[in-house]
Amino acid sequence: MSGHGQGSAPGASVYSAHDGPRPPTEPLTAEPPRDWTAFARAGEWRRALAAARLAGAPPEVVAALDGAVGVQDGVRARRPGQARRSWAATQEALEAARARGLTGEAALLTSLLSPGTLTPALAALEGLGNGSGGETEPGALRERLTPAFAHPLTRAEALNAVGVLHALREEPGEARGAFEEALGTDPSHYRAITNIGNLELEAGQPGAAETRYREVLRLNPDYDGAHHNLGVALRRQGKVYESVGSIRRAQRLSVKRSQEDTREEMREQFRTNARLRTLRWVLLAAAVLILFLIVRGAGH
Repeated sequence: MSGHGQGSAPGASVYSAHDGPRPPTEPLTAEPPRDWTAFARAGEWRRALAAARLAGAPPEVVAALDGAVGVQDGVRARRPGQARRSWAATQEALEAARARGLTGEAALLTSLLSPGTLTPALAALEGLGNGSGGETEPGALRERLTPAFAHPLTRAEALNAVGVLHALREEPGEARGAFEEALGTDPSHYRAITNIGNLELEAGQPGAAETRYREVLRLNPDYDGAHHNLGVALRRQGKVYESVGSIRRAQRLSVKRSQEDTREEMREQFRTNARLRTLRWVLLAAAVLILFLIVRGAGH
């Protein structure tokens, strides 16, 4: 597969339009301030969650912040199912907060998360599928992603998608500009950092690319795409032993991620398909009946 492909073939870099492992682990301060609202207003949802927990905030507030973190993680990892479920959980937590009389906290979080904007933004990203949704012109893709550009939780991912399309069109300057703009919106968007590393790798700068990939792995140690491309950058610098180790780890993480994605897809199908839910209960009932008959037969 070429350097602009979606996979992780040996010797090729991969632009991260949709790959994503576990949620990233952003560095936290040892003792974050206890005012979670300041972090939330700054869009630092993981720190807001940590501060709320330290401060003993009401469980409904903690649940809403946890959901916001899940949305951000799902968007960064290009896992729309996770983002959608986390957003639903956030909205439920906000309703629970209002019911408990936490109107101020609920109002603040609602204003920051902007449900009327976030819901269509997530839908716009999900409509891209695993690529650019069939768009071949950056302008058309930007127009299609207008709702995602309008929300701070999805803007970086929209910019990353545009950058990937520029890279596939062999427009490295425009691609880098989009990736850097994405990082200006979300400095922890690890796939955008990976993509800048990929541009440097293709420009014949493996040392600079290595630095980018190691930065990614500090944010998300389980990102298989960064491990693979780090292996490529190391090999191009003659560091063969280190290269083999990185690529092998990438392969293991890729298999693990594929298994997780398969389970995720099955759960999503059961959640949205009434026939599959009914079939599951029928199969469970049949299994219980068979077990009962076996036990009963053994008793005789």
